[in-house]
Amino acid sequence: MIRRTRILATAAALAALTASTMPAAHATAGVTTVMCVTDSADGGDTTTVTPQAAARLKERTRSYEGPCAAFGPAQDLGNGSLRSYTQTNADGTPYAVGVTFTRDALAGLPTDMNDRHHCYDVNGDQAIDQNTECVGGYEHPLALPDKAPAGLSTKWALVNYNPQGHGMPGIYDVPHFDFHFYLKPKAVRDGIRMGSCGLVINCDDYVTATKPIEDRYMPAGYMDHKEAAEGAMGNHLMDTDDSPEWHGRPFTHTFMYGGWDSDLLFQEPMITKAWFEGLADGTNTSGCYPVNQPAAWQQDGFHPRQYCIRYERGRDDFTVSLTDFYQAQKG
Repeated sequence: MIRRTRILATAAALAALTASTMPAAHATAGVTTVMCVTDSADGGDTTTVTPQAAARLKERTRSYEGPCAAFGPAQDLGNGSLRSYTQTNADGTPYAVGVTFTRDALAGLPTDMNDRHHCYDVNGDQAIDQNTECVGGYEHPLALPDKAPAGLSTKWALVNYNPQGHGMPGIYDVPHFDFHFYLKPKAVRDGIRMGSCGLVINCDDYVTATKPIEDRYMPAGYMDHKEAAEGAMGNHLMDTDDSPEWHGRPFTHTFMYGGWDSDLLFQEPMITKAWFEGLADGTNTSGCYPVNQPAAWQQDGFHPRQYCIRYERGRDDFTVSLTDFYQAQKG
C-alpha cells in the first residue's frame, strides 16, 4: 500500500508537467537538476529533470531539489510541526542536513521569554527571574533520521525559538530561531551545567567552554568574545567582522559556530521570524550563503560550505539546511 501511494504521488507530480515542458529535456541536453519528484509530504523518486521542469514541479507539486530526503520524528511547533531531514547522494555522500517546518508553525508561537527548562538562581534569592536567570528560549532537540549518511559532521540538531530574542542587546533581541547543528553527541551538550557565570553557565564549565581554540581550527573571521558561553548549549563564536548586524544593519540571518573544550561544538544559522514571514509573502528570496571554514578540522568527516534558507511554495514549508559538503581529514 505504501509503495502504491508513492507511485501514485510520483505519477501525479510528473503529470503536473505540461507537454511544452517535456521537450525541453532534449533542447537543453546536459543541463539537469536532481529532484525528488513527489506530491506527498514524504516519499517520492529521485530523478533528473531540466531546470525548467524543476521550477514547474516545485511550483505545482511537493517536489523539491536534491535526492529524496529521510526524515526524523516530528515535533509540534506553534500551530504546525518541525522535523530534521537528511539527503544523501547516489554515491553515499551527504547532499544536505537540515530542519523543515510547516508555514503554520509561525502562528501560535509562545510569547514568554523561555520555557524555564534551563534556569539557575544566580543571585541566590530563592526565586528564578525568567528574564535573567533562564536561557535557551523554547527548545526542540531533534534526532537525525536513521538513514543519515556516513561521515556526516552533524550528529543531531537543536532548534530554539526565542520570542523576545536574546543577547547581545540591540542586536539579537528580536524574535528569532536558532538552528544548532551539533558536531558532538547530545550527551556532551547535556553535560553543560547551569550556574552563575557567563550566560547562566556553571563556572567550571564556563572555563571549559571558553578554552582557546587553536588558530588553524578557528573558522576564518570568527572570534571568541568571552561573552556568550551558555548553560545547556556551549560557547558562541561570532563573525563580527563581516556579519551585517554588527555594522549598523538590522539582524535578519547570520551564522555562528559553537565552542567547547578547545574544539568546535556546533554550527548555527540564526534567523529572524520576520525573515521567514518575508519568504512566504515574497518580500524575501530563498537562498544559500557561505559558511566560513577553518584551515583544518579536529575530526574526519564531511563538512558544509553553505547554509540555505528556503520557502518551498509547493510544499508550504520552510527548510534551513547545511549543504555543499566536502570531505576533510583530521589535521
